[in-house]
Amino acid sequence: MLTKLAKILFVLFSTLFLFSCSNVKSSYDYDSAVDFATLKTYQWDRQPSAAFNSANPLVAKRIVKAIEDNLRRKGLTEAEAADIKISYQVNFEKKLSSSNISGGVGMSVGRYNRGNVSISGGNQIRETTEGTLMIDMVAAGSNNLVWRSTTTKPVSGRDASPEESEKRIGQQVFSIFENFPPKKNP
Repeated sequence: MLTKLAKILFVLFSTLFLFSCSNVKSSYDYDSAVDFATLKTYQWDRQPSAAFNSANPLVAKRIVKAIEDNLRRKGLTEAEAADIKISYQVNFEKKLSSSNISGGVGMSVGRYNRGNVSISGGNQIRETTEGTLMIDMVAAGSNNLVWRSTTTKPVSGRDASPEESEKRIGQQVFSIFENFPPKKNP
């Protein structure tokens, strides 16, 4: 009986853990009149991210590196007289969530070798921080926004090593650029 209950609880908590780890939201939008095949060069517009850059220079450096790596992967090169200007912004938002699923398991052995297993539940309130990374591409000549992608993910691992931080940022930026250049529907 106890091992069956332990297995059920293990499966339940494992499932909840997996769903909480996959909480990544991503979206993109673009100007359908733009021929993205003609865009070959980019330059940086650092103004939108200036405050974040000065407050978090090491993280900002990792974000810039990840963006540049993905732009090169997509065939774009950096140039002074470029086709597009690239910028990014990072925002953090605290979220409160509540769940009726919480629990504890207790076991005791009483007099006369009788055991007791108790399960408790209750409302649980959790505060999480979500980080949003938004990357913009603006036509250099007209200053019109031509492409924007946004990804939001719960922030965890503030104690992460520099290597782990670089890996996480690289994965997020890679997923953003999966939809660039956009494929137009016929």
